[in-house]
Amino acid sequence: MLAAALVTGAVLLHLYWPFTEAAVRRELGNAASAEVSFGRFHEKYFPPGCVADGVVIKKSGASVPLITVGRLVIRSNIFGLLHHHVSLLRAEGAKVNWQHVATDSESHSKPTIIDKLVADDATLEVPRSSPDGPLRFVFHKFEVGNLRGQGQSSFAAEFDNPLPHGLLRVSGHFGPWNDSQPTKTALDGNYSLEHADLGVFHSIAGFVSSTGRFSGMFDHIEVQGQTSTPELQVTSTHHGLPLQTDFSALVVGPSGDVFLRTVKAQFGRDELDAHGSIARGGDRRRVGNIDIQCDNGRIEDTFYPFIHSPKPALIGKVKFRMHVMIPPDKEKFVKKITLQSTFQIDDAQFTHPETQLRLSKIAETPKQQNPDIAIPAQFQGQVSLKDGIARFSELKVQDQGATAAFRGNFDLTDQRVNMRGQLKTEASLTKATHGIKSVFAKVVEPFFKKKPHETVVPVKIGGTYSHPQFGLDLSEKM
Repeated sequence: MLAAALVTGAVLLHLYWPFTEAAVRRELGNAASAEVSFGRFHEKYFPPGCVADGVVIKKSGASVPLITVGRLVIRSNIFGLLHHHVSLLRAEGAKVNWQHVATDSESHSKPTIIDKLVADDATLEVPRSSPDGPLRFVFHKFEVGNLRGQGQSSFAAEFDNPLPHGLLRVSGHFGPWNDSQPTKTALDGNYSLEHADLGVFHSIAGFVSSTGRFSGMFDHIEVQGQTSTPELQVTSTHHGLPLQTDFSALVVGPSGDVFLRTVKAQFGRDELDAHGSIARGGDRRRVGNIDIQCDNGRIEDTFYPFIHSPKPALIGKVKFRMHVMIPPDKEKFVKKITLQSTFQIDDAQFTHPETQLRLSKIAETPKQQNPDIAIPAQFQGQVSLKDGIARFSELKVQDQGATAAFRGNFDLTDQRVNMRGQLKTEASLTKATHGIKSVFAKVVEPFFKKKPHETVVPVKIGGTYSHPQFGLDLSEKM
């Protein structure tokens, strides 16, 4: 009887042994809806399983394999043999090419449950239309538990993130698996990004770190997190400031588009609220569209990253509303960024000694020994930026004794100023000792001698941001 049972068991084991070369090839092919080939194949009986070398999984009609594996190790046990169960699947030297190829057919066979899938030192390549080639994700560690089993599966990965390049760790759960709509499978987890190099974006530099949580479905992931950048620098000026953010965002899985629901940021001393998107447009290029609001900031911090001078020429409290569009071009940041903004600067003062003295000392009275050099002004206006040129459709400057209204341009690449407008004052410019009117007093004094009761004067500002030149606009009729 015992001998008969052993013979019967051996026959059944031979008939239903799941680790033959044909059976494993068929199982892998059904799971990937692809054709499978092996370089070499070895069956293992203690413990039950197999080893396959030179594994190639390729979609029908594809030019490159979907997956290649240097060595595939599969292990099971007696329980697993009876219940379509694998205790370990280890893929050594795996390389995955992410291709959006439709599934050719659906498998109606019972899925094999994998207790643990390990694919350390694997590479995921995502094709893209770029001279830099595909995006490469290099996984130092990758593990999935309870794959294709009942309930949730666990995952943990540590890999090099390509854009921006840094070490990314993720862990969490997904499932139960949605067979009819896999992208609707639920997932949640945590992430951390360490020392990611922003230099890959060409126009900016710095290193960002981030931590947070995510949840949702594979095609619709909600993310909440924080970022820290000790110095976010504009490469054309080599000026930067620290940036801290708290954010909530939606990531659309299939496209990788990001929609920023809320962003609370601290950029230098500017307190910012933002929302927007980093998504593909009609031309399939990924573009950043961001709306930014600042109710409490400093103009010296707002301008500093974009100017070449060692210190800002203007200081003061700033408020602004701004829409920013950043295309993926490799041009300098100040050349490719476009924006529209309204702004207001309070308690404004020039920091350059020569400029500030001109605001207080031009045409001073003989008895005045210590003129006040700290008369603040208020700026407000509307500006648009394109191709590195800021175009002011409106710029008003006001202090205690005068008001000036300008229109014109400011070139961010060479810092040149070209503004024209009108100066209004209630008192004679020849007596000006401080404020806006003192800036123009000496150059327009002859005009006031001819027309002493005139209160509106055409003026202009030229020179550079750091060394502005104030004068009478002779192109205007007087």
